[in-house]
Amino acid sequence: MSEIRIGLIDSNETVRSGRAMVINSQPDMRVIFEESDPIRAIELAPDYLVDVVIAGPNSYKLRGGRLLESLCNAMFHAGNSAAIVSYGPFQNEKLSYEAILSGAQDYFGLDQSAAEQLKIIRNVTKRDFLVNPARLQELGDAFGFPMSSLRLEEKLSELSENQTRMVELFLTGESDSTIAKQMDSARTRVAQLIDNLVVAGGFTSRNQLALCLLGGAK
Repeated sequence: MSEIRIGLIDSNETVRSGRAMVINSQPDMRVIFEESDPIRAIELAPDYLVDVVIAGPNSYKLRGGRLLESLCNAMFHAGNSAAIVSYGPFQNEKLSYEAILSGAQDYFGLDQSAAEQLKIIRNVTKRDFLVNPARLQELGDAFGFPMSSLRLEEKLSELSENQTRMVELFLTGESDSTIAKQMDSARTRVAQLIDNLVVAGGFTSRNQLALCLLGGAK
């Protein structure tokens, strides 16, 4: 069983310790580092070999989206591909939407069960992370869709018919492996295509890309 390596960022020691206790109780998870100071975390996190960084949004020096944006940018420029997950005191669609736009792969509320939280953490570590198009559509309809960039539009216009079909299947919530099987292609080719579109759009997650593409399809 491969181990999921996790970093925790939250200035609330009680909440952070609680998260660490739940995570370390799992046979396939281990907390690699904990940090209370978000500015220090942004400096140090990219140097850790982790699969997920979980950030509480109410750190005392950088709040909400500013923390996530700075953290995601630091990880990206360092070439660290760890997924970012944000959490807050309760599950809320607006908070979830804001977390995704800020660069987090996903969000959970502390009012959700431990099983639900752990499921989210495990899901974002998958190489072919599955987007939830119905959920993203609802979020976009309620709060708006990200603007597409010129570079992304150019990249989309250059896609072959098969590649365009891969993107369409991605937007239905299919995994890279399933898409590859349907298109008689290698999974790595599907993953590379999606990753290239994420980069072209200036995004840091598949959810951001999917939100943008779903908005453009309207």
